[in-house]
Amino acid sequence: MATNQYIVNYTVGPDAYNEVPRICGAYGKKAVIIGGKKAMAAGVPVLKEAIKDSDITITDCLWYGGEAAIEYAEELAATQAYKDADMVFAFGGGKAIDTAKYATRLVDHKPFFTFPTIAATCAAASAEAIMYYTNHEARDTYAVHETATHVFINTQIIADAPEIYLWAGIGDTMAKHFETSLAVKDGHKITMGQALGVHLGEMCYKPLVQYGAKAMEDCKNNIASEELERIAITNIITTGIVSCHVGVTINSNAAHAICYGTTLLPQIEERHLHGEVVSYCTLVLLFMDGQLDKVDELFPLYKAISLPTKLADIEIKEDELKPVIEKSLDTADMGFVPYEVTYDMVYKAIMDLEKYNETH
Repeated sequence: MATNQYIVNYTVGPDAYNEVPRICGAYGKKAVIIGGKKAMAAGVPVLKEAIKDSDITITDCLWYGGEAAIEYAEELAATQAYKDADMVFAFGGGKAIDTAKYATRLVDHKPFFTFPTIAATCAAASAEAIMYYTNHEARDTYAVHETATHVFINTQIIADAPEIYLWAGIGDTMAKHFETSLAVKDGHKITMGQALGVHLGEMCYKPLVQYGAKAMEDCKNNIASEELERIAITNIITTGIVSCHVGVTINSNAAHAICYGTTLLPQIEERHLHGEVVSYCTLVLLFMDGQLDKVDELFPLYKAISLPTKLADIEIKEDELKPVIEKSLDTADMGFVPYEVTYDMVYKAIMDLEKYNETH
């Protein structure tokens, strides 16, 4: 049986959008834009300037709906602007891009280009769509079988965005190596592509440790520096390539499962970002799996850029943990841990992390 392996193509730099006519022109002349409101406000004027002398025109700019929901993806694919377009340009962060990705890959197939305006997730480069219900509760992760046709990363737009998004991206990216390596810890047979993805996963945290603090400082000052570019590539592209190689069953497990459990709590949706919560949950994973040496390695970066290390940092009280842990155990992601995870294991890891904070 044939195996398909998709690896994303990308352009990065402060003038990345200048390549749109050359790269996208081969796929048609009419594009519909789908994205978040702030993302489109930041990126679309730059895009329009880049394509003004080309044959590419925009049929419309459509808001993605405010949540990465299947219902919104289906509604977008049913619009006349979408139907009239030869290709789709997705602007934004993870949820806006995943909504457009679901529409173009699982509802009505069209060439699909991503324009991440923040470096908060690998959604722009991955072959998965993380979907939610319209009430913001986590739903499921869907394999979409191929990546975006091309990713355009304008580093000046990312540098001009609030630094909290780069911060959250560092937090989300941090999990990739630890989840993929945990998934294959029992030595079960994996493909060549999966093995490549697992080994590449180390590049999803080492650059963060090396360049993360400087990139954060540059983002605060709106500087599209080399360090910021390295972190943007790590958060968006390297992590996306790992996801494409390893597949759904290895891509994520305990950290994301616990994160999805926290979506039951209104304060998480209202005041905390996905990557922020995932970064905390990565520490829980490491305690659960006994990787205390990695906790020691990561803690200085967490403290340097103020990633959450304890329950209070994400406004969760101990008496709120029961439904969170129960939901995490019920997610498909937790089933990809190579051993049975129990309620007591997760609870103990959380409490052990609380104690660790008292002395570090």
